[in-house]
Amino acid sequence: MTDLALVLAAVDLLESYGARTWVFGGWAEELRGLTPPRDHRDVDLLYPAPRFDRLDALDLRWIEPKRLPHKRAFVLDETMVEIFLVQHDADGWFTEFARVRHDWPPNVFAASGRLRVASAAALTGFRAAYGSFGIRHAA
Repeated sequence: MTDLALVLAAVDLLESYGARTWVFGGWAEELRGLTPPRDHRDVDLLYPAPRFDRLDALDLRWIEPKRLPHKRAFVLDETMVEIFLVQHDADGWFTEFARVRHDWPPNVFAASGRLRVASAAALTGFRAAYGSFGIRHAA
């Protein structure tokens, strides 16, 4: 189980390496008030960047089976932290999953401050489109 302190630790660790991330998935849904508080097994983050080059250079406890074109994952305090790549092109923000491109709303990264959380529109849109992504578990 994770707690908010671990979410902050993951965000702060990546920020210390110059990688800004936004909380996503179950933690973001809870923080945005879209779901009631519950137990969380992992931490999901969105990473706006053209590639994973900056993250790939870090000496973290990487989970090799989670090294995919759209995602990376590492272990922090025995908890998996998954990072989803969010790229930008002329059509806007997107993540290229194995079977489909997921387009994020323009305000996906609107939040700022101590703990950046993906927008409610990004969270609900992702949940609605999730079945078409060709992946097993929801973020």
